[in-house]
Amino acid sequence: MIPARFLEGPEASLGEILDRRERRAAQQQALLSRGGTLVSFSMNIPGAKKQFPLERRGFEEGLEALENRFAGHILARELHSAPTGDEALLLLDLPAREVKTATTALEESHPIGRLWDMDVLDGGRSLSRTALGLPQRRCLICGESAKECGRSRRHSHEELFWKAAECLYAHVRDQGAQQVGRCGVRAVLAEVAVTPKPGLVDRHDSGSHTDMDFFTFLDSAAALVPWFPRFYREGWDGEAELFARLRALGLQAEAEMFAATGGVNTHKGLIFSMSILCAALGRASAESFPQSPSREAVLFMARSLGAESLEDFDIGNDKTSGLRCYRAHGLSGIRGEAAAGFPAVFEVGLPTLEDWLNKGVSFNDAAAATLLALIADVDDTNMIHRGGCEEAARRKAEAADLLAHLTPAALLSELTALNDDYIRHRLSPGGCADLLALTLFFHFLSE
Repeated sequence: MIPARFLEGPEASLGEILDRRERRAAQQQALLSRGGTLVSFSMNIPGAKKQFPLERRGFEEGLEALENRFAGHILARELHSAPTGDEALLLLDLPAREVKTATTALEESHPIGRLWDMDVLDGGRSLSRTALGLPQRRCLICGESAKECGRSRRHSHEELFWKAAECLYAHVRDQGAQQVGRCGVRAVLAEVAVTPKPGLVDRHDSGSHTDMDFFTFLDSAAALVPWFPRFYREGWDGEAELFARLRALGLQAEAEMFAATGGVNTHKGLIFSMSILCAALGRASAESFPQSPSREAVLFMARSLGAESLEDFDIGNDKTSGLRCYRAHGLSGIRGEAAAGFPAVFEVGLPTLEDWLNKGVSFNDAAAATLLALIADVDDTNMIHRGGCEEAARRKAEAADLLAHLTPAALLSELTALNDDYIRHRLSPGGCADLLALTLFFHFLSE
């Protein structure tokens, strides 16, 4: 079901549609009189409702595709917006046959290309696909010839409108999911590539781990490629019991991670965090459409989902190290971080990353310094599990002192020495590594 706000807009009367057709023809001829080939672009939306938020998004994407394809060849550009729909006229300095071939390729290859109507005019003549031997349009509903379906009135305007709306709605959702998925996998790969990282797997060594290496993390990252978009789509769809559904998906993602790594836990904690943040991004994006969601809206949803995860502590299940740490030391770990809206990411990670990037250091070095800042700030349950509370507290203070005096020139040597020390004591700030990945994720999204 498409929420009503995605389809809000006026209906055009038959008189308005006919009047717009006449004015469009006059505008086309005025541009063509200057010489060149004209592309007349609008959305192919059946029925009386021609202008609404989903239509506008589809139009903007089509216009961007045209302008990118014909960059450097646009002689004139006119935009018209009315209840009869959004339209663009582009006058080009290219042969009409070449332009028609290119626009047909756009219409045929793009996920919503069937909804793009890119007429190509040469003088007073509109070029047809048939005359040029190009693929014919297919019906949105049955996939047969659109011309034949239109001639026989096989489908009603209402059926065609809802099919067009569903195509646009699914495309907008999937577009957001793909963007989040790309940034998520990029963050996972970037986190393991940052070098040196005290006690952690990086490009130089395996830190304090004997059961995994750099390539284990690459295998794990590849296994997670489909899951971040799925978490986003789950949030976008916004059905009841979202956290329960995310838990089920998360368990499937974990199973694929373990299958890819031969049973090694590389990203279990990160899967939990990314499921919440990707779903929060999806829900906030759906609720704010057509505007981009605010960070506050995303974190509100993340806090809500994180709060549900805290209920695990009341179950009395000691099977995970996080739950055992809570019962032993009262630390809520990544569940508490999620319930608080990931303050380590937004109050420590991102500001530190931006600060070091502004100092002119490489992305690798800025991310390495960010990890050190997270170690200094976070009660990492993995550090406590490996070294105990006192050692973990001492290491936090050590990292804070080092960070206070750290210079770009000394960064790599200091972290290399710290890595050697962590390896000797078998320490690994795995929780902070996950928070670094989340920091990089939001940094990439902001780009």
